[in-house]
Parts: sequence; C-alpha cells; structure tokens
Amino acid sequence: MIYFLSILYITYYWQKQKEIFPYSLKEKEEIETIIVETSLPEGKRKQLLTSEELEEQKIRLLQLMETEKPFLEFGLSLVKLAGSMKISTHILSYVINNGFGENFYQFINRYRIEEAKKLMIDSETDRLSLLGIGFSVGFNSKTVFNTTFKKVTGQTPSEYKKQIGSNL
Repeated sequence: MIYFLSILYITYYWQKQKEIFPYSLKEKEEIETIIVETSLPEGKRKQLLTSEELEEQKIRLLQLMETEKPFLEFGLSLVKLAGSMKISTHILSYVINNGFGENFYQFINRYRIEEAKKLMIDSETDRLSLLGIGFSVGFNSKTVFNTTFKKVTGQTPSEYKKQIGSNL
C-alpha cells in the first residue's frame, strides 16, 4: 500500500512539473522547421529572404548587438533574440547562418569573447577575476568560457591577459 501511494504521489507531482523549455506551440514548430531545414544539403535549402532582405536583417541584428548588447544576458536564446528583433526564430536562424556563416551560439559567443577582451584591457575591471569576466559577459561556466575563448582567440583567457599585460 505504501508503494502504491508513493507512486501516486510521484506521478501527481511529475504531472505538475513545468517544461524545461517552455516554448509556445508556434515556437516549437519553428524550431522543428529550423532543425529540418539545416539538416538538408546546402543546395536543397529554401531561400527565405532575398539578398537585400538578408542584408537589411543583418544590419538590424548588428545594430541590436552593438546598442543593446543582448549577448550579455545569461539565458539568451534564439527565441529571445528573435523576439527582441520582432522576427521569427526561423528567419533569425537563416540570417545568422547565411549572413554570417555561423550558428547561433558561435555568433553570440564571438560577441561575448570580444566583450571579455575589452574588459581584460579596461583598468576599471582589474578587480574582476577571469571567471568574473566570463560570467559578466554571459557565460555560465568556467569551462565553456575557457574553451570558447581559446577557440576564438587561439589562447586561454589567462594567456591573453598575460600577453596584453606585457604589451601595456
């Protein structure tokens, strides 16, 4: 009897639990379309935007990245960024993939690394550790920050900091 009640209790609270990714049905469909679209060979993919529209969306995205710096947000996602631009996730993914030749995470992390490099040079942020800099630019773990930094710059954050320290 105790086992049965335990199972009922677990089942009840399991059903009440929220989704890990609480997207609307429309957002889920768009994400699924992106996955299907990007798995197709290059020549079979649909052209969603004309070259002029693509260029216009690239400019809008670059302006947003420079003025509002959404990449600093810890939980930034394709859905949130698309919402900021008031376009679909499918279009934003298309713009990043075809306009910049990167995926969403490569695009965002490139901005984060550039911001981290600026903070390492800035004398006002000397009090921040390298991990603190990583967290302040939107990374959520030391490993991801170090790995991404090395992939983008060819150096670890500490190697980069030593190099800029000896150049000053």
